[in-house]
Parts: sequence; C-alpha cells; structure tokens
Amino acid sequence: MEYKDYYKILGVSRNASQDEIKKKYRKLASKFHPDRNPDDKIAEQKFKDVGEAYEVLKDPEKRKLYDQVGADWKRYQQAGASADDFDWSKYAGRGGGQRVNINFEDLFGGGQQRGSQGGGSPFSSFFETIFGGGDPFGGARQQQRRQYQYDPGRAAPQKGRDSEAEIPVDLKDLVHGVEKQFRINGERVKVKIPAGIEDGKRLKLKGKGHDSHTGGAKGDLFLKVKVNEPEGIERRGKDLIQTVPVDLYTAVLGGNLTVQTLNGKVKLTIPPETENGKVFRLTGRGLPGMKNSGSRGDYFIKVEIDLPKNLTSKEKELFKELAKLRKG
Repeated sequence: MEYKDYYKILGVSRNASQDEIKKKYRKLASKFHPDRNPDDKIAEQKFKDVGEAYEVLKDPEKRKLYDQVGADWKRYQQAGASADDFDWSKYAGRGGGQRVNINFEDLFGGGQQRGSQGGGSPFSSFFETIFGGGDPFGGARQQQRRQYQYDPGRAAPQKGRDSEAEIPVDLKDLVHGVEKQFRINGERVKVKIPAGIEDGKRLKLKGKGHDSHTGGAKGDLFLKVKVNEPEGIERRGKDLIQTVPVDLYTAVLGGNLTVQTLNGKVKLTIPPETENGKVFRLTGRGLPGMKNSGSRGDYFIKVEIDLPKNLTSKEKELFKELAKLRKG
C-alpha cells in the first residue's frame, strides 16, 4: 500500500477551490473514461485514481481529514488511530457510526459503476485505511469493500451495462440460416443466425455484456446484423432478384441458360426474341420468413442482354445485311 497524493492525481494545488477540483475531475474523467480507452489497463487505472481523488477532495469533511493525515497515515495506523488524533468511528462506520456516502453517479458518471476486476471496491487500500472498514487498520477490509460496492439496505444490486456489436452475414447464409463463432473476453461463443433475418435486426445474448460492480447479473450483448448483398443480387423482403447477362444471340434465337443462384444452379429455357429486362420467376425459392420458415418468398431472374463488342469486319457486314432485311 502506498500514499496517494490526490492533489497531484487531479493536477491541482492544495489550495484549489471546489470549482477548480470539479472542473479538473470532469476533464480527466472524460480523458481516461474506459469507453474512450477500451482494453487500456493504464487508462482504466488512471480513471479509477481520478475518481477516488475526487471522491475525497469534493467532500470538505473528507478533504479535511485527508489534509490532516496525508502522508503520515502509517503513523496513525501504527499508533492505533487514537481518539485524541481523530474520531475514526465517524469514518469507519462502527456500530451506529456514519457510513461513507459514495456518490457513484458523481464518481463514475451516470451511474455506470466501474471497479476492479471481479466486482471489488473501486477504491484503493489507502482510501479504505483512512475512510473505510469496520477497523480502519485491521484486516477486515473485504467486508467494507462490499459495503462500498453496494449497500443492500439502500439500493438493490444493479445489472451490468449492455453492449452492442455488429456481426456481418452474407445474404446466401440467410437462405437456410448459419451458425457463427467468435470470442468475447476470451470465451468462445456460438450464435445461430436465423434464416430470413432482416438487415439491422438485433440478436440478444443474455449475460454476455459488461460485468456488474454492484453484485448484480451481467449485462446482455446485442448483435446487430449487417447483411452483405453480393453484386447483381437484390433483396426485397423475402424475395430475391438476381440480374444475369444473356448474350444477344441466345436472346434473339432462344436457348438454354444455367444460372448459379443462392439456392444452387438452375437451368432456364430462354425463349426466342426475349426482351431485355425479362423476368423469370422461381416460385418458393426465395428467403423464408423469420416467424414462419415454411412461408418462403420467390426468386426472380432478370435478363440483361449483353451486346457483342469488338465486332470483326465480317460481323459488321452481316449486321448490315440483317438491317437491310429488316428494313426491306
């Protein structure tokens, strides 16, 4: 355990006003907030140190005690914290004594409580030596840590914060559904993406969100589905529309065409004189409904005539002859 200079942590003088302390705290808390510094352990520790310093210096009574004890806290520890020095029961919460009132909303912002891993006290041993514990210099600090975490007589444990992430899914995976695997905090998680799910829908993974630091259940993780549509294929509800190129000669004379769809290969018979934009309908081969998998949309194949390019002299002559025949 080491002495913590709360004035140095906040970067203010020992004569700083309450307004100065509050402004500096807000600036530093915003700078080191875990939401701005994900997975940054150094920033996380600085955020907690700043919060602890503010908890003491914003309260005139605690600040006065801290100024009196300061770096000499070990001397008071060894001396047994006699009543001649301080009325420790006032701060330790002994039988009927006053509990330290920690305003988590002020300290951590909007009631989002963040403590050490595992839901321990957000305060250091130094803080608890001076301000907390049934015996401020004894070994029974674990019980006091729980008191700081939450007071059952004052408020019920709160659920941890929910979190959200985006999960990409290919359109072809929605024909039959797919199972995705990924890791959350080192834990391998499987999630089933239901067939026919719409872009932007959210899937809920219960208990996979943030830890609670008040003894409550973990938050939930919401996965926002991002559907990737391949080039040439469009989704309209449960229907799928695929545009396929057809050469001029097949469109004019007719013929057979094999198309690779999201449902596999299909063979189409192209009738003679097929117009550009002609649509062929494959009934019941679209996407299923999320709530009724037996009800499927249709699959439409739209013809896009591919005109020949880089014609040879002979081909041009033949087209001219054809044009004369059509005009004649």
